[in-house]
Amino acid sequence: MSKWKRTVLGDVATIITGPFGSQLHQSDYVPEGIAIVMPQNIDNRKINYDSINFISEADAQKLIRYKTQKNDILYARRGNVEKHAFITEEESGVYCGTGCLRVRVTAEEIEPLFLSFFLNGEETKRWIVTHAVGSNMPNLNTDILANIPISYPLLNEQREIVGILSLLDEKIYLNNKINDNLAA
Repeated sequence: MSKWKRTVLGDVATIITGPFGSQLHQSDYVPEGIAIVMPQNIDNRKINYDSINFISEADAQKLIRYKTQKNDILYARRGNVEKHAFITEEESGVYCGTGCLRVRVTAEEIEPLFLSFFLNGEETKRWIVTHAVGSNMPNLNTDILANIPISYPLLNEQREIVGILSLLDEKIYLNNKINDNLAA
């Protein structure tokens, strides 16, 4: 194995804050349309669609800056700040909502899915919680996320790691579905 390179998230990705309340109001939500991810929709590396809100095409055009693409990572700015959602090909095009931050990998030497797995590690999640601000509820901002220490091996090793972890993720998902079916 190669020696892992160390840096901070802001050196390998751009980070933006989702739209503020003045740009997107609760009254803008529609029964059907384009999904907009809020903090409560972020689970463990996944988007929970159970109670997701939607915006119209017209509002989506006004908020185009917040449209996600495959391999983006969405964080909640407050609450469960250590959790993030990794945007898959199928989810590409959902919008980063109010109260969220969008991370987009810009460095060619980083496999975005590897970064998602790395950011989901216990040590990194502890770092995030420790550095979050706020006395009543933890809060993140772009500066805090930009300073998350990360390390990574060469790209081919990242891809090998992703292959193994993805298989484990799929196995866990299938086991959870089986357990849910048995419970029902």
